[in-house]
Amino acid sequence: SLSIVRAAKTADAAEERFFQKLELEVEKVGKFTQRVVAELRQRLSNLQPKADKAAAAEGRTEDKERLMEDAKLIGEDYLQLEKYANLNYMGVHKILKKHDKLLPHSPCRQFYIAHLHQQPWVQGTYSDVLVHLSNVYSQLRGDQTGQKNEDAAQGFVRSTTKYWVRAEDVSHVKYHVLQHLPVFQFDKSDFAGDAQLINSVYFDNENLELYHGRLDKKPNAIALRIRWYGPGEPQKVFVERKTHRESWKGEESVKERITLDEDKVVPFLEMEYSLEQVRQGFGV
Repeated sequence: SLSIVRAAKTADAAEERFFQKLELEVEKVGKFTQRVVAELRQRLSNLQPKADKAAAAEGRTEDKERLMEDAKLIGEDYLQLEKYANLNYMGVHKILKKHDKLLPHSPCRQFYIAHLHQQPWVQGTYSDVLVHLSNVYSQLRGDQTGQKNEDAAQGFVRSTTKYWVRAEDVSHVKYHVLQHLPVFQFDKSDFAGDAQLINSVYFDNENLELYHGRLDKKPNAIALRIRWYGPGEPQKVFVERKTHRESWKGEESVKERITLDEDKVVPFLEMEYSLEQVRQGFGV
């Protein structure tokens, strides 16, 4: 917990009590959040085998519908918990702001917020609940999560629609989507929750020709990049080329990519390792 050493003055003693009281409230929120998350995880663990059994029993739609309702209640409770955490987070912010306004000679907001951000309930590391919930929905729907493509050379016909989502609505959007589509995990052996870190390095010339071409959506404008997934050092790296096409002409944008071992990236960029060698290395 947070401790503050101050001289034995009446004002300082009052401020000490203020921080002790605030810290107790922060700990209370943390314990409550931890308890509810544990309950949600347990409810999902109990629901998963029932979903597996219902999925194996053909023609028993009433069982699946009942389990869908159970899954829906878990999802709604998760969203309520997130709302609870956000309200308390904003409440602490306002308390600290009020403190600094009334006691400008002894500001505390900046250093206490740094402490607050270290709390598990603020960091919100509970996305495994959404992934597990997605798996239950997927099992009851009878579909499967996507699998990463291991081919050396890959091509995609792209049709993308992007939306602005307010930060406070992100989990609601995720939950509503996972009721119809499974959460895609690029690498299930390296669990990173319901979202995974994407690292991208874009190539361009000194005039930023590729950047401006994409920004202006010029016909056949390209983006060239290398990309890898996850927070650690990559073992596999994608070299990607995206080509913009005009949809009003009935054309579709395309993304092409190849997979390289990490130690082959620099030789490939320096033209010491050819595309033909890439294909031979993957037996293509």
